[in-house]
Amino acid sequence: MYPDQNLKTREKSKSIEANMNLRPIHDKVIVTELDRGEKTTKSGIILLDDSTVEAGERGIRPRWARVHAVGPEQVDVTANQWILLEHGRWSLGQDLTDSSGETVRIWLADHESILAVADEKPEE
Repeated sequence: MYPDQNLKTREKSKSIEANMNLRPIHDKVIVTELDRGEKTTKSGIILLDDSTVEAGERGIRPRWARVHAVGPEQVDVTANQWILLEHGRWSLGQDLTDSSGETVRIWLADHESILAVADEKPEE
């Protein structure tokens, strides 16, 4: 199974009241802004969306995500950097809502599957 598949149980994403200052433990990495959906490269190549059950294995590719927070033992990345993750190496997304009403979707990334790190969002 692939992360973010549109299964009925996953479509009902719960919004949780939470402090947006999450502090992961150990060397865990929490990310936001996970790159999803169909993409077209500058040269016109279409990378198909693989975030649905119907997609099967087509379009499987690594994804960029922004680091929201890291655990105290994480030495490879810091908050607000962009990381490239191997396909499927993140948890299901979870919506968190702070006291001001702002909602952010977060994922727990597999820190052993980080392929690259960038200080700014990479261009498509």
